[in-house]
Amino acid sequence: MLIQSKKIQFSFLGAILLVLVLFGCSTEKNSAVNRFYHGLNAHYNGYFNAKELLRTSMETYRSSREENYYKLLPVDPMPDENEVLGMYPAIDTAIVKCKKVILKHSMPSNDKPSRKKDEYNPWIDENWTTIGIASYYRRDYEGALKNFNYVRKFYSNDPSLFIGEFWMAKTYMAKGDLVKAKLHLDNLDKAIVEESGRTKADWKTKDGKKLAKFPKEIRFDLELAKAELALIKENKENAIVFLENALKEARMGDDRERVHFILGQLYAEKGEKQMAFDHYSKVIKGKARFDMSFNARLQRTFLGEGEKARKELTKMLRDAKNAEFKDQIYYALAQLEFRENDEEKGMEYLTLSAFYSSKNMRQKGMAYEQLGDIHFSKRNYVRAQKYYDSCATVIPEDYPNGEAIRNKATNLEKLVIAVETAYFEDSVQRIAAMDESTREDFIKSYIKKTKEEIEERKKREAERLRELQKNESLFVQDAKGGKWYWTNAKTRSEGYDEFKRLWGNRENEDDWRRSDKAIVIQDLEEGEEEIVDTLAQPEPEDTLTVDYLSKKLPLNDSLLALSNKRLMAARYQAGMIYKEQLSEPKLAEQEFLAALDKHLMTDPHDLMSAYQMFKMHETGDASKATHYKDYILNNYPNSDYANYLRDPDFFVKRKELEALAEDEYVRVLDRYNRGLFYPVLTKANDVIANEPENKFRSKYMLLKALCIGRLNENKQDMVPVLDQVIAEFPGSMEAERASELLNILKNGYSSNEPFDFEKKSIFDYSDEQPYRILIFIGENETSNGARTKVADFNREFFSKERLRVSSKIYGSDQSVILVDEFPDQMSAGKYIRVFKQTRKYLLDLQNAEVYMITNDNLKVLFKEQNLTEFIKFYEEYF
Repeated sequence: MLIQSKKIQFSFLGAILLVLVLFGCSTEKNSAVNRFYHGLNAHYNGYFNAKELLRTSMETYRSSREENYYKLLPVDPMPDENEVLGMYPAIDTAIVKCKKVILKHSMPSNDKPSRKKDEYNPWIDENWTTIGIASYYRRDYEGALKNFNYVRKFYSNDPSLFIGEFWMAKTYMAKGDLVKAKLHLDNLDKAIVEESGRTKADWKTKDGKKLAKFPKEIRFDLELAKAELALIKENKENAIVFLENALKEARMGDDRERVHFILGQLYAEKGEKQMAFDHYSKVIKGKARFDMSFNARLQRTFLGEGEKARKELTKMLRDAKNAEFKDQIYYALAQLEFRENDEEKGMEYLTLSAFYSSKNMRQKGMAYEQLGDIHFSKRNYVRAQKYYDSCATVIPEDYPNGEAIRNKATNLEKLVIAVETAYFEDSVQRIAAMDESTREDFIKSYIKKTKEEIEERKKREAERLRELQKNESLFVQDAKGGKWYWTNAKTRSEGYDEFKRLWGNRENEDDWRRSDKAIVIQDLEEGEEEIVDTLAQPEPEDTLTVDYLSKKLPLNDSLLALSNKRLMAARYQAGMIYKEQLSEPKLAEQEFLAALDKHLMTDPHDLMSAYQMFKMHETGDASKATHYKDYILNNYPNSDYANYLRDPDFFVKRKELEALAEDEYVRVLDRYNRGLFYPVLTKANDVIANEPENKFRSKYMLLKALCIGRLNENKQDMVPVLDQVIAEFPGSMEAERASELLNILKNGYSSNEPFDFEKKSIFDYSDEQPYRILIFIGENETSNGARTKVADFNREFFSKERLRVSSKIYGSDQSVILVDEFPDQMSAGKYIRVFKQTRKYLLDLQNAEVYMITNDNLKVLFKEQNLTEFIKFYEEYF
């Protein structure tokens, strides 16, 4: 009977469950059974599972995210467009689950959401909100806003109203619409204030329903969002207030440690050391991950007293867990020593910081940069350049001030080359001046010392390598994955990173390990470091021999003359860099005097150095200025410098004459292009006979030859004039053109195609169209940089013309700058002339290939891609 009774009970329960399933499936009936069934499905099959997918995805992202402790930490880090790709499967699954639940379990059906007035399933709003949050994580901000807007409008008396408004504020912040973000955050603040002022009676609506309460679970996030908005607006004072409020609203599981760390950063920047110290201490005592705890401890040492901070940093050095961060600890120790004015010890710690920075290239760059700054402040520019160059090699693209570091390294590189070249040439000349026996003894002594230094360097490098391996063994763990290197992506990646760390960015080329530097030899008698170039083709296996090094010395007159030429140029260049770029007149004077002390009056840099000495003392030491003025007038009486000293307006007058000569030449060229060959020939003869200093003399000679070719049937009459062009102006463009014409006259234009003087180019000459300027920039220039330089140049020298500057690509990879437009050939020619004579703003771009071109010819050039033909056309007509 008992068994039968239990069977009846189970049958009854089964019948009830069957009824629930059968009648609960309907979404159109608002009954307790239906609400229970569909709510259960919406809660767990949709909202709960989707929320867990999003939570685990974000936790995985944040736990694996590499924080940048050199900057203010982000309040709420989110994946960027690349990082989010790996989260797509989880996010999309979450969205599909919620959409499926909304479709199947909305009460009544959600087939037409716009016509729907009520929702009886208590968990559908959470699914809508979750879809919006998932879209936000996916960076689909428009889709997210669409969902949050729907929640706000449809669930006007539900906690989801506030959650939707909160996420709308977050979404607008992500889009950069800070006004709308602030509006929504203000609405939430207003709702909290209104709620706090309500009486018991105020909690009921007119129809007797209870008003929705502001959800406590988003109050912490709301304060963080307000702090994030304040930081975007760079209002750090308000950000501190909001972050402090967030800590008061924090609940179990909230990331208090991140908030404490950011507050530590903000208070430290503000100068409130004790507040910063306290917040960093709370990070250390909390449950922060190791790298955050370590950086909090490290930052705290910057705020403490010297001896106490030194003891803590030393203790951190001894802790094996901190082996990976030794570079940062040594850097902190260096800053401590600098604060206490122990520069020598500080530089020692900076060197150790760079040495231990095997993975943290930013930290290595910081150490190199500071070492460079120290040497720069001491006016040791050669050493400074070495450190800036090392810094520029290792720093990442987002390194603050990175472009300035690279510019310093590049600008000082010319000085280093000049100084080292001068040292090298001076040293080899002194060695060459020794008698043969003394010279051989000196080289043997140098070889012995160099080999000892090589061995010593090998020992030091081996010791350094052992120390690095020992340090890295403390924190390097076995990589997961296959044991064979080539099938393990992680070990391959680490191997590539290790190669870059040791050798830097290298081209894929043979013999990449060979050095292109010079060997430093030391004068045993004077103790000075000198440079001996070791580059030669081909190189013997052993370059440390008396015979090999002797061949590098200027032991005859011709080699000595070449050495002096390099020495004088290097001295002058170094002097000009010291004078113009570094504002170091004393160092500049040393270089100019060193050049003058050589007494090489056949070298142009002797005159140039004397003129620089005159200019440097012109407004100071009158006796020295007079000395160098007399030196120029006596030794170089016919030079431009002497003419300037006799007449300060000499260059102005000459420029005016050149401008007039250019205008006259353009008019003559126009006559030639219009076929007026006789008057052109007459003018050319007059200039050639009476104006030996005319800047366009070579061009007039070439015009004369071309006119003769047009007017005379016997083209051989051109030969004497063409020969004269080549003789007077060797290496010029006109001489090259003359050689081409002579070759045509001698050999014929082609075996099948006789030369036609009337043959037309694919380009047409016209002075009726407006002109544009075409500038071909070199490999070392970027199109953006060149465009900026040209725009700055135009702003100062051609502001009235209102020229436009743009960039294009010619061919596959040649960047060109276009400047337009000019009404005629004369104004375009004036622009080119000023461009070529001006270094201000343009710098090395001044030496670029520059042409004037009409719009029609520009179209032909880019269509036909025949630059050679255009240059020939340009040389003939312009």
